[in-house]
Amino acid sequence: MKKDERRNKKSKMLQNYQKWHDKKKMYFCRTVSLFAFFVISIGLILSSNGKQRNLFIRKILALLNINANYYASMQTSRDFIGILLLLLILLLFMSIYFYLVEREFINSCQSMATVTSILILNLLLIKFLLPIPVFALPVFMGIVLISLLIDVRIAIIFNIFMSIIILLLVGEENLNFVLYLFMGGSLSSIVSHKIQHRMQFISHGFLASMISSLFVLSIELVYQTQGDMVLYSAVNSFAGTALSFVLAYGTLPIWEYIFDYATPIRLMELSNPNHPLLKRLLMEAPGTYHHSLIVGNLAEVACEAVGGNYLLARVGAYYHDIGKLKRPFYFKENQIIEEDPHNKITPTLSALIITSHTKDGVEIGKEYRLPKQVLDIIKQHHGTTKVAFFYGKALSQNQQVNEQKFRYEGPIPQSKEAAIVMLADSVEAAVRALSSPTPQLIESTIRNIIYEKLMDGQLNNSNLTFKELETICESFIKVLTGVFHKRVNYNLIDDGINKEEVIERSENLHSKSAG
Repeated sequence: MKKDERRNKKSKMLQNYQKWHDKKKMYFCRTVSLFAFFVISIGLILSSNGKQRNLFIRKILALLNINANYYASMQTSRDFIGILLLLLILLLFMSIYFYLVEREFINSCQSMATVTSILILNLLLIKFLLPIPVFALPVFMGIVLISLLIDVRIAIIFNIFMSIIILLLVGEENLNFVLYLFMGGSLSSIVSHKIQHRMQFISHGFLASMISSLFVLSIELVYQTQGDMVLYSAVNSFAGTALSFVLAYGTLPIWEYIFDYATPIRLMELSNPNHPLLKRLLMEAPGTYHHSLIVGNLAEVACEAVGGNYLLARVGAYYHDIGKLKRPFYFKENQIIEEDPHNKITPTLSALIITSHTKDGVEIGKEYRLPKQVLDIIKQHHGTTKVAFFYGKALSQNQQVNEQKFRYEGPIPQSKEAAIVMLADSVEAAVRALSSPTPQLIESTIRNIIYEKLMDGQLNNSNLTFKELETICESFIKVLTGVFHKRVNYNLIDDGINKEEVIERSENLHSKSAG
C-alpha cells in the first residue's frame, strides 16, 4: 500500500511539473513571437520612407546639431511614436480576440511560431519587391499559408492585421488598395482552406485572382480613375494574387516539414495506397491492412457526420495498427495457420506483445516521418483499455494478476478524431467476430461497445457530446450493416442436373474467355 501511495504521489508531482513546464514554454513562445514580429514590423515600416532610412543615425545627428535637425528629429519621433501606438493597439485588439475566441491558437507554441515566421517572411518579401507596383505584390502569400496550415478564421483575422501593416509599409494612400487588401485577403484565405491536392492550387488560385481583379476593376470604375490606370491596376491585382498562390504552393512543403503540419494536401498524399508504409502493411500484415481500410471508411463517415477532420480520421485509421508490423502473426487477423503462437507463452507476455503495438507504431511512424496528428492517433487509439481476453486467461490460471500490466499505456484520446478511430477499431473487430451478423445484432454490438468505452472513461478528453456519440453510432450501424449483411446462398449445381455436364460447360467457358 505504501509503495502504491508513493508511486501515485510521485506521478502527481511529475504531472504537476509537466503542466508547469508546458505553461512556462507557452508564455515564452508568446513573448518571443510577439516581440520578434513587433520589432521587425516597426523596423521595416520606419525604413520604408526614403527620407528616414536609419532612425538611429538621425537620432545621433539630432543630438550633435539640435538646431539644424530639430524639425527632422521631431518628425522622426512623431513617426516612431505613431507607429508604435498603432501596432500596440492592433496587438491589444488581437490578443483580446484570441484570448476570448481562439484560446487554442495562443496556447499552441507550434501555431504561434508558424504564424510569426510566415508573416515576417511575407513582410520581408514585400519590402524586397517594393519597386514593383503595389497591386502586383504577393501580399496574400502568408494568409494563404495560414489558412492551409492552421485555420481559415485565424487567417481572416490576421489578414486585417497584415493589411494595416502593409499599408504602412508600402506608404500607399489609395483607398482602392485598402479595399483590395481586405477583400482579396479574405477571399484568398477562404478559397485556399479547402484545397486537398496540388492541382487545386491552380483552380482556386485562378478563381481568387479573377475575382480580385474584377473587384479592383469595379472599384476603379466607381471612383472614376483614369481609363488607362483602370486596366493597369486590375491586371496587376490579378498578377499579385496569382503570385501569392504560386509562392504559397512552392513553400508549403517546407512549412509542413519544419513545423510538422498535417495539411489536407499532405493527408491526401499519405492516403495513397502506393505509400511505402501502406504497401509494406499490405505485404507483411494483409489482415491488418484490410481491417484498417474498413476502419478508415467507418472513421471518415462518422467524423464527417459530427463535423470533425474526416480526412485526418481516415488517414489515422489507415496507419493506426502499423505497430503490428513488428510481430504480425501474434495478431488474429494475420494468422494464416491454425496454430496460435499465444498458446506457447504466458498471458502476461501475450498482453505485453499486444499492448506494445501502439508504441511500436509510433516508432515506425517516426521512421516514415508521419505528421504528429497521425502519430497521436496511433498512440491514443486504444487509450488505457484492458486486454480482457488475456486478463481473463491469467485469472483462470490462478496467477497473481496486476491489472495495470494488462492495460495499454495510453493516453486516452485527446481529440474527436482519435476517439472516433478508437470506436471504429473496436466496433469493426467486434462485428467481424460475429458468427451470423444480423442488423439487430450489429446495432446492439455497436451500442454496447460505445457504452463500455464511455463508462471506462476512455472518451473523457475527446470533446465528444452524447448527441455526437449517437450520430457516430448511427453512422457505424449504416456502414457495417452494408458490409456484413447476410448473403444469398447461390446453389450453382442443382441436384437434378448432371454435375459432369456442368463442369464440362464451365471448362469450355473458361477456355473461350482465355482465348
